[in-house]
Amino acid sequence: MPSILLFGATGQMGSHLVLALRKAHPTLPLTVYLRSASIDTYLTATVGVSEIVHGDFSQLEKIAAVAVAHDIVINMASSWDVPLTKAIIAGLRQRPAGATSTLIHISGAGNFIDTTTKGGQWNPESKLYNDANEDDMKLINASMLNGGPDVEVLEAGKDGRIGTYIVFPSGVYGASAGPVKALGVIQLLMTLKAKELGFVPYVGPGSSLFNTVSAPYASTPTLSQSLAHGVQIHVRDIAPFVLKVLERAMTGGPEGSVYSRCYILGSNDHTWKEVSTAFAKVFHARGLIAAPEAKSIRREEGGEGEIVDLMAGNVNIKCDRAVALGFKPVQPTLLEHLQEALADYEL
Repeated sequence: MPSILLFGATGQMGSHLVLALRKAHPTLPLTVYLRSASIDTYLTATVGVSEIVHGDFSQLEKIAAVAVAHDIVINMASSWDVPLTKAIIAGLRQRPAGATSTLIHISGAGNFIDTTTKGGQWNPESKLYNDANEDDMKLINASMLNGGPDVEVLEAGKDGRIGTYIVFPSGVYGASAGPVKALGVIQLLMTLKAKELGFVPYVGPGSSLFNTVSAPYASTPTLSQSLAHGVQIHVRDIAPFVLKVLERAMTGGPEGSVYSRCYILGSNDHTWKEVSTAFAKVFHARGLIAAPEAKSIRREEGGEGEIVDLMAGNVNIKCDRAVALGFKPVQPTLLEHLQEALADYEL
């Protein structure tokens, strides 16, 4: 019976995954690594985790020591932390010869932003990344938004000692589960940028694509075509797919190259102008900003941070491999759900 170690059990995505893991596999040994002991009772009594290890991400030797004791490690805690990723890999590499070792790493589709487009407009020439195309996945590098840890994971899986899987969700929205309220990256970045500027921006015409699940258009799109296909994904659509990756790892083991075990997840269709407009209405109603309208800016007026870079460029993706494994988003769109998703958070 394989043992599982989960990093990120209190985060926006991980809080849903820990519940889904225990529901799907009620008898598997499940350990979570946490900084705080404040929700230990919830995790043991309500969720039913087997063990809790307390520590922070600076305790790299401790992280490696915990990883070495588990067959499967799922890192849903950070898509940016290279030392954390290296420590997990170091632990898995210390496992006895012949022991099955698996690492499921949650990255992000922000890797695939087209940085050649900076004006916030749709660009039909933006590179299309298809998770079913191994050559596209071979383009992942350390200069990408989440690329540092991804490169470490890919390299770790090449000799076959660790079965590696990487999931790239697009902009995740929705509420976390459990007692800890975690905004998630996109909701947090939009909140911080609105506080910084005093309004919610979009770049240029706001027709740029965050990402897409269809092939790029051959010409300038019409208004109805100027969509960010897959611009967001509801947090509750992620855990079911991660469970499918876990099932593949537990039943078939790693097959094919490390690049054939990469999965992009995207879902809903909206332009950046539509997304920013939705956030502006909610933020205004909550008293965070003075006006309910989003404003067009030039990229250089947006200050620092990756959220404005995402607005300025295009992320153009297809999820063919994920769909073939069973990815099927069913949750409400961002525009339908944003007010509810932010309702429990103090902005």
